[in-house]
Amino acid sequence: MQGEAKQELIRAYKLLLREALESRPSGIRLRIADTIGKNKSFISQITNPKYKTPLPEKYVEPILDVIHLTPAERDRFLDVYRRAHPRARPQPPEKAGPASTRTLHIELPSLGSKALDQKVDALITDLARQLNELIEQR
Repeated sequence: MQGEAKQELIRAYKLLLREALESRPSGIRLRIADTIGKNKSFISQITNPKYKTPLPEKYVEPILDVIHLTPAERDRFLDVYRRAHPRARPQPPEKAGPASTRTLHIELPSLGSKALDQKVDALITDLARQLNELIEQR
């Protein structure tokens, strides 16, 4: 596939994605960002038809799950995505099992000291690590 044709297909699926996002409640970009572990600016870039950056295959299904496309919208999006990326085969995410993980976004107030904020972050990170170890031992 020639570069221009591929870019037009990327632009087309990004337009479909943007239309879907614009018809959803506010906060959808943040939900997507939390789901895939990225920031909102990354979501804006991969869903903006003006940017040539393609949507990475590994994010297709998680994004589609969050925005809840109708079956027809989903089929249309995947058709254009697969034409733009013929080797890509987005797969539904695996069902949660013992080896799966999730990301939790926590907002905390700043404590007024970078050192203190870093200590709190380290405590929470260590707690999460210990919880993982406990769960793996069961």
